[in-house]
Amino acid sequence: MIRIDLGVVGVLGLVVASWVPAAAYDLAISQYGQVTASLPWAVAREKGYFTDEGVKIDQIIAGKGGGTTLRNMMASDLPYGEVATSAALAAINAGLDIVIVATASNHIGEIAMVVRPDSSVRDVRDLAGKSVGFTNPKSTSEMLIRLALERAHLADQVRLVATGGFGGGIALLQSGGIDATSIIDPILTLKPKEFRVIFHFADLIPHMTWLVDVTTRKFATEQPELVRKLIRIRRRSVQYIYRNHQDAMQIYAEVWQQEAKAVATYFPKYFGYNGEWSEGDFEEEGLENISKGLRLTGEAKGPVDWAAAIDQQFLPKDLQRPHLAALTQR
Repeated sequence: MIRIDLGVVGVLGLVVASWVPAAAYDLAISQYGQVTASLPWAVAREKGYFTDEGVKIDQIIAGKGGGTTLRNMMASDLPYGEVATSAALAAINAGLDIVIVATASNHIGEIAMVVRPDSSVRDVRDLAGKSVGFTNPKSTSEMLIRLALERAHLADQVRLVATGGFGGGIALLQSGGIDATSIIDPILTLKPKEFRVIFHFADLIPHMTWLVDVTTRKFATEQPELVRKLIRIRRRSVQYIYRNHQDAMQIYAEVWQQEAKAVATYFPKYFGYNGEWSEGDFEEEGLENISKGLRLTGEAKGPVDWAAAIDQQFLPKDLQRPHLAALTQR
């Protein structure tokens, strides 16, 4: 079982008795316009893919993540959204009528562990006896550092410090309060002289299913075609991103409110990440890593029952993976 925070439990009060169709919907996407993984929804709006499928979206609500996005989703006319996998599983274990229907991202992107330029730390093994920052307890960044340390056999040899965010980690690092911390783009690329990367997490953990699409079982039963449409819309957007790099970067720059020239310096690498934007299928290694990460952060006591949490019937046939039931036994 997974322990639940108050933000997720608060969603319980927002479950409605039945779904009522609306002329236009609000779509809840975790950290929309903030994390790169949410780009497909921006592409879908820009290219008219919602209109092509006959789905009217009034606005995309950019939840701050976790329980916030789930609350937005459950309170909207469209109980479908994109959330961190950990938040989805927490909601399921809290008794909410939530089911995971598609993968949004199988790659943790550009997040890297950095030190000050004059640091003696050169790789993950040098972190023994050091203090390392992560954003917040039970966050993806905590999962990543615990997974990295376990693989390096350093799980009990490093002092972990919650910094309250990437900005807080940078401030502590620069003041000498910690020896290393995790940061992301654009600062990772745009200010290379201020930090020295000792490793990118993706090099140690190449696959992690950290972001998923969810809905309620009730809504999926009552409106299965609408669920399929939303999955098709996102898949079409992902395919467009990989086939039209320049236009995808332009859409990113506009929605993320970044200078196009700056985006061009760091964004192209995302196209080379295997799984940064998933078409929706579930990957065994990615699911196993998130399950292990949840155990390391204390969010889960045992393996996740993926067969119970996931419903693949809404995915296109070519994306369905019949082997998932076996993961429950690991």
